[in-house]
Amino acid sequence: MRGADLPLLLSLNVLLEECNVTRAAARLHVSQPALSAQLSRLRQLFNDPLLVPAESGRGLAPSPFALKLHRRLQPALAGLNAAVRFDTDEFDPESAARTFNIVANNTGAAVILPGLAQRMQAVGNKGLRLTLAAPAESDLASKLEKGDVDLCFSTACLLPSGLLSRELMTTPYVMVQRKGHPRGKIPVPLGEYCKLDHVNVARDSNLHGFMDEQLYRLGHSRHTMMAVRDFSAVAAIVGQSDLVCTVPAFIAPYNDSCVDVVDLAFPFLTYTLCMAWHPSSDGDPGLLWLRTQMQEVMEGSPRAWDQRGA
Repeated sequence: MRGADLPLLLSLNVLLEECNVTRAAARLHVSQPALSAQLSRLRQLFNDPLLVPAESGRGLAPSPFALKLHRRLQPALAGLNAAVRFDTDEFDPESAARTFNIVANNTGAAVILPGLAQRMQAVGNKGLRLTLAAPAESDLASKLEKGDVDLCFSTACLLPSGLLSRELMTTPYVMVQRKGHPRGKIPVPLGEYCKLDHVNVARDSNLHGFMDEQLYRLGHSRHTMMAVRDFSAVAAIVGQSDLVCTVPAFIAPYNDSCVDVVDLAFPFLTYTLCMAWHPSSDGDPGLLWLRTQMQEVMEGSPRAWDQRGA
């Protein structure tokens, strides 16, 4: 590859992200014929088609070689971008005009946003704003790389590879049941847990979820009668039935008068909430400030599950 061919790698990266010549040309601000010519040159350079007709018959798909090349190309371009970007101005939260875009599910948002909103308002800068979007794993890594998303909050197992991350909290799982449940309020042992009727919380409303995978590893299974997309309806459902629901302790409705929160009397994995960002934005002063705020919010937030015996 000659030096004159190096700019083609930028075009290749966008082509492999979009898998569509028209959309890639629009992002690169070049004409479609010009980008098609670049794609022909890239195919000659690598002796590979790079983009082939998708099996569905609609659009294009990366070749196996292109997928491998793309995984190696992305961090190289991110490093180059960081090398030539000069952050000459420090971020001043009291005067900066900036909108931060974060991605988090309802669980993460419920524990993060209240404290962060309080801190942002205390700064007193009307130009400082924040938007929240629901996670979409299919294009999250691409959006983080392009800067469309600044930060992502998720469990570690759901984070795309290649991101920088930091753990914000680790919490046990607990079980929510109605007041006066016939089983009583003692911690629930594994055998009894598996005999109860459960509500599963999953973004896709799947009856089989994370908890079932963990039980399978323990050689057990449970009966799930209902599945919901988030935790907002759990207390209402459980409070009027004998169904139970297993939730991370930090989201458990300890102050709800209709339900009790009880411990699991058997070993179980903990829930870890992580904050993640793309390596290319690691040195961004504004995002460094935002990450620091998130960290301090979590370190200073009261944790109900630590104060149950108080």
